[in-house]
Amino acid sequence: MILILTYREYEQSTDPVVDWLLYRGASFVKIFMEDLVNNSNGYRIDVNNKKIYFKEEEITHKINVVFYRRFEKNIHFKSEFNLGQINKKINRESNGELNDFFNYLFYILDDKIWFPHYSNLKVNKLEMLNEAQEAGLLVPPSIITNSKKELINFKAENGKIIYKPIRQISYYTFGNYTYSPYTTEIDDEKVEKLNDYFFPSLFQAKINRSYEIRCFYLEGKIYASAILIGSEIDDVDIKLNFNSTTTKWVNYILPSEINQKIIRFMNLVGLNTGSIDLIKTSDNQYYFIEVNPVGQYFAPSVNCNYYIEKKIADWLINNDSK
Repeated sequence: MILILTYREYEQSTDPVVDWLLYRGASFVKIFMEDLVNNSNGYRIDVNNKKIYFKEEEITHKINVVFYRRFEKNIHFKSEFNLGQINKKINRESNGELNDFFNYLFYILDDKIWFPHYSNLKVNKLEMLNEAQEAGLLVPPSIITNSKKELINFKAENGKIIYKPIRQISYYTFGNYTYSPYTTEIDDEKVEKLNDYFFPSLFQAKINRSYEIRCFYLEGKIYASAILIGSEIDDVDIKLNFNSTTTKWVNYILPSEINQKIIRFMNLVGLNTGSIDLIKTSDNQYYFIEVNPVGQYFAPSVNCNYYIEKKIADWLINNDSK
């Protein structure tokens, strides 16, 4: 049996895989995070015997493969009473309870085949830069600093620079509007407005791109797509232009040397899947930007006819049969 762990909101890549599992007649159970928090489904975890009962059926021994798709998230627990800081403490401690519960659930399922493995889900963006270098890939010059003086020196050494979050930051919704942070170029005017000391932040040299490449990695196989944007667009974060009519996705074949370095990198960090972002420069250099173990793959799948969702379903089914 295949166990799919996901959540209900904004998860566009799971259902296309489920469609193929249904078409192939695969045995699977899809559990939302919400199923384990609200009262819509009954379950029981036998701690002494490490067994999972879902809808009164013991399923632990049936599960062979776990497909993890953005299962964990913080939940806001509403209260009919306005208790100020106590409400925040209740939310924080309740989510801490859930975190330990989910980690125990993963512990019970540790001997299953994971896609990807839960222990490698929360990658550190900074560590990944070092591991990519270890695998032979180029990475942008990068610093973390809280000092305006240090930032000025870094900018003088590298010319154009960018700011990006050290860790993935979520969306912020106010009324009818949702806001999200993006990679941003830091020019002299922005530097001048900074205080002498500020919150520790990640800065990188801006790489002069010809185009960006999104790679989906599936246990040794790489499906690469070049993202071509109009010459009139100069946004640093290419995600801002995914829906532009001038943005084109095309199939891309990486040089064999880069291909092997990516495989080496993924083996180093223990990932059997993930979405990898590269920048190709005008002088034919390839820079590693980051890896996301549960990155979205539906856009390159559809735009480049890779049928990645079918390949994932096949992988899950094949490993389940083993």
